[in-house]
Amino acid sequence: MSRKTISIDCPKQIQHQQPTSVMIKFKDLATADKQLIQSYTLWGERQNCDLSFANLISWRFLYNTQFAIVDDYLVFRFHYNRHLAYMMPVAKPQLQEDGTYKVKPCDECSINVIKAIRDDSIAMGHPFLLMGVCNYMRDLIELRFPNTFEIKPNRDFADYIYTREKLINLSGKKLQSKRNHINKFKNLYPNYVYKELTPDLIPQCLALEKQWRNVSKDDNDEDDLDEGLSEELRSMTRAFNRWDRLGLVGGTIWVNNNLVAFTFGCPINQNTFDVCVEKADVNYEGAFTIINQEFVKHLPEQYYYINREEDMGDEGLRRAKESYKPDILLEKNSVMEQHPLALFEDVNRIKEETKSLWKLVFEDTDEFVNLYFTRVFKPKFNIVCQIDNHVVAALQTLPYNLLYHGTEVKTAYISGVSTHPDYRQQGVADNLMRQAHFDLYYKDTVFASLIPAEEWLFDWYAKCGYAQQITCTPPPEGIESMNFATFDRWQRAKSCIVLHDADAFDVAKEDIRLMGDKYQRPENNVRGMIRVVNAKRALKLYLQQHPETNTVIRVEDDHDIPMNNAYYILANGKVKKTDEPDANATRLRIEQLADFIFGNEQAEMTLMLN
Repeated sequence: MSRKTISIDCPKQIQHQQPTSVMIKFKDLATADKQLIQSYTLWGERQNCDLSFANLISWRFLYNTQFAIVDDYLVFRFHYNRHLAYMMPVAKPQLQEDGTYKVKPCDECSINVIKAIRDDSIAMGHPFLLMGVCNYMRDLIELRFPNTFEIKPNRDFADYIYTREKLINLSGKKLQSKRNHINKFKNLYPNYVYKELTPDLIPQCLALEKQWRNVSKDDNDEDDLDEGLSEELRSMTRAFNRWDRLGLVGGTIWVNNNLVAFTFGCPINQNTFDVCVEKADVNYEGAFTIINQEFVKHLPEQYYYINREEDMGDEGLRRAKESYKPDILLEKNSVMEQHPLALFEDVNRIKEETKSLWKLVFEDTDEFVNLYFTRVFKPKFNIVCQIDNHVVAALQTLPYNLLYHGTEVKTAYISGVSTHPDYRQQGVADNLMRQAHFDLYYKDTVFASLIPAEEWLFDWYAKCGYAQQITCTPPPEGIESMNFATFDRWQRAKSCIVLHDADAFDVAKEDIRLMGDKYQRPENNVRGMIRVVNAKRALKLYLQQHPETNTVIRVEDDHDIPMNNAYYILANGKVKKTDEPDANATRLRIEQLADFIFGNEQAEMTLMLN
């Protein structure tokens, strides 16, 4: 019935204490940021593979990586296992008298910057988590923040770092087996050739990677890759597509004009090179060992250390990396609040502050507000921004199902989007929507819908990925006395509609009862908006109704859910998601994808409480 629609503005003048904290203005990481990012990372002492620009860009689709400059420190914000996390801030190197740049040890840890990102994390609704903290920084944090954080090492994330000399010469008894592999390969294939990996060789590399995947992982169905393998392939393809812009360096091994191994990477700093990917044809004994040695031989001599990255807990990978006897096992720690939940487990405080914010922003009766916060509101649906230990913005992601030609899929209704007047124009609402969308994606939600309150909000929600492809229609005649079974038959007779269950229907009926004589059945439609939360699942749903579709779609510019940004091949009633470029693909922003799916559907919702 849409008796009050979503608003982020306040119609009243409110006196309120001015905020003492503001949110950090983070920016989505892009390839064009390479020079700025590397002006911090290339001249520092840190050897973490996390700071390799190729890694940052090629894995952004998974981690939703953003960055900001705070007091001359480079800060990365990302999501790990659905939890907001930050990398240890990187200090800006200072110009030295000899013309080089250097980071002073005393600058490695800034109390003010760590406090700022800690506040940002709380504002985004997450207990503070700082990752990639090396042991010497651990000591700095413990010194400057006594009895504040719990610091734990994670062996799975430790980087394996070797000297250049070790990987080239493989000297000593402990590496005898590696020399044997090299000699065996050279005896079997004396005419092998090493070539620099250039963009024209990428198609052969992709073909070899596919062959490696089939043999090593017994994965013959590309539509059914396990999640980790699919993510690795996406990362590698993203790197290949940006080869020159990322400044990647790679090498290949050929036997009788057949590609048998390839590898590539990029610098971390002035003396450490990061090997991002290494693949080989396992039918050629020693191929992995020879590409490792030859590639390092051909790297510029300035790279004294070679970082071969983490093993991520894979036992086979761990044995392989340990067999080269790393010179440095770069242990990285996670830093967490010792008492992290004080601001988050106090659900009663958060609920009451959200309720107060609702009353401040919206003009609703006490009866309706009490109904909403008694029967509709649940803490698990509430997304908030807390600044200075108080809720200053909130929204609720209410769960519904969308009926699409007989198939039901999980959908969220975005309700009560509100920001305190004192915190407007700081990006708080943008961050709130991003947080909600990212959370919904990992809850297997396919779509999200909402109803803007004012005309100007249609443009703002469009920037959040919403399209005007759903309408809030009047409820059926006689809704006041209708039972749920009758209503359910009515709603399920529709081809595309947001469904109410019995409880949601009862709440809507109670709202009508509270309105009493003031209730009048709406006569006109109200424009709503809908967003695609999971592009692949949405397109699968579309193909159930349009199996004849044969096209390639490139979804782009989904800043809230970068996992959606990819190519989608629609053919034979199936959807394949890939990062392999297609010049003929139809390019759609995420809001345009909703136009594509719902353009001819006349999607509906009704009796929406907000």
